[in-house]
Amino acid sequence: MSAKERQASSRWRLWFVGMALSLLAMTVCGRLVWLHVFETRNLRDISDEITIRYQKIPAYRGMITDRFAQPLAISTPVAAIAARPRKLTDSAWPEKLAPLVDIHADSLRDRVAKSVSPFLYLSRYVTPERANQIEALGLDGIEVLRQFRRFYPAGEVVAHLVGFTNIDDSGQEGLELSFNDWLSGKDGLRHVLRNRRANVVRYVSADQEVRQGQDLRLSIDLRLQYLTYRALKEAVTRARAAGGSAVLVDASNGEVIALAAQPAFNPNDISTRQPEKVRNRAVTDLMEPGSPIKPFTVATAIDLGLIGPETLIDTSPGRMNIQGHVISDMRNYGEIDVSKVIAKSSNLGAAKIALIMEPSALRDRLAILGLGQPTAIGFPGEEDGFLPSYETWRDMDRAALSYGYNLNITTIQLAQAYSVFANEGLFQPLTLLSEGVTPKPVRVFKKETVQKVLPMLRAATEEGGTARRAQIPLYHVGGKTGTTMKYADGSYASRRYISSFVGLAPIANPRFVMAISIDDPRSQQYFGGQVAAPVFANVMDDVMRIYDIQPDKLDQSMLARRFD
Repeated sequence: MSAKERQASSRWRLWFVGMALSLLAMTVCGRLVWLHVFETRNLRDISDEITIRYQKIPAYRGMITDRFAQPLAISTPVAAIAARPRKLTDSAWPEKLAPLVDIHADSLRDRVAKSVSPFLYLSRYVTPERANQIEALGLDGIEVLRQFRRFYPAGEVVAHLVGFTNIDDSGQEGLELSFNDWLSGKDGLRHVLRNRRANVVRYVSADQEVRQGQDLRLSIDLRLQYLTYRALKEAVTRARAAGGSAVLVDASNGEVIALAAQPAFNPNDISTRQPEKVRNRAVTDLMEPGSPIKPFTVATAIDLGLIGPETLIDTSPGRMNIQGHVISDMRNYGEIDVSKVIAKSSNLGAAKIALIMEPSALRDRLAILGLGQPTAIGFPGEEDGFLPSYETWRDMDRAALSYGYNLNITTIQLAQAYSVFANEGLFQPLTLLSEGVTPKPVRVFKKETVQKVLPMLRAATEEGGTARRAQIPLYHVGGKTGTTMKYADGSYASRRYISSFVGLAPIANPRFVMAISIDDPRSQQYFGGQVAAPVFANVMDDVMRIYDIQPDKLDQSMLARRFD
């Protein structure tokens, strides 16, 4: 190729490249002009549709279980359906959403129309399946928020103990409240990209890790909880009483293994949560316990060496006047020994024993036993009770305390105090937690003293005692009944009582303690031995079997009936 031809070819290539570059520049400029002039609004709409938002990652609330990991409170996944009124673009959204949230379309439309908030909940407890269907609708301005809802498998059987949460899954009553921080955990946060339908299109970053709630294992045995609940409910119904409570304790370690109250409520049904049903009467309702205090009076005097089981007390003529106040027994028991003071439940016998002691002696023992003060279980709303100071006591005050008046306690305090008779004189504070840390026991009575009192408690449940209905087959038991007048409006009400029983089993080697109180029984039978003691018998018979306690009644005919 000549030089002239090579020069022409080079000019042709330069012209071609120049034209290509010019066309490319014109295309780019044309596209920019098009976007600027014609697509500005569309791009703005697209940018408005994609937003960066914080999204809460809900923490799973820990389970509450019984001692054997049976669930008492669990969290199940649900969804909340919310609306952002300004972003609702589909005029038919109420009709599309209504069948999936079980709310009439007109109601949905009215709620949004009346709302002044940019965000409102439409429904809080939607199943995950329906939530998925709602998301599939792709409705602008409708959001699906994943959450948890509390569910109580045992229902009203454990309601007073476990309590319940509110709509935001925060504890409101019972152990749900007192252990709320432990159970709740901490929600997480993350950045997400949302489209105009509020759907997440991309996870950007996790800014705060979720911390799941921790499980809570209780000392409660759900099997015995069912039995206690049923027996108490039957007793309250039969006695036509205003209510009642029962506490069952494993005295060997201070663990509460059943706690029930009546009337009850269903924690899964908000409509049943009336105040009179929600309160846990075992820890909130105060009573003058009456005769169950008498064994402590006797034990204190024995411990001080002032009396023995065979010491005779003259209760004739069945009445006694102390500083203008008359103390009386059901009948004139005459001269009886100390054991009969318990078996016959003699007010005069208890009062005469109290009057030979220093004023502080009995009061100080009752204080160590936790009477008139809250327990260590940490239950919300627990009442302190009242135990008077002895500095200004008169003889009548000392006498009244000896048979259970002039103080106020709860059912759970009574169960805790009686554990001292099952622990050879050692006081063991109660706990609601399985394998929890319990304080070191404190000695209240000598071991020898307790060994002398236990036969007296057994005699009270046998022929001639006030608690014969507490007996159970194959096992000797012990305990004490109480029937006290209710104090209302500044005076003791006529024919209105609090009837109680507290017992131990098996009495030869006590392990279990149960206290029952029945509030205001209106049936013809209203004594503690008639309405409260049978609850003990019904439950304790099964406790012995379930916990495989060796029988101590060796009557072969009873064994045959038992295992026939």
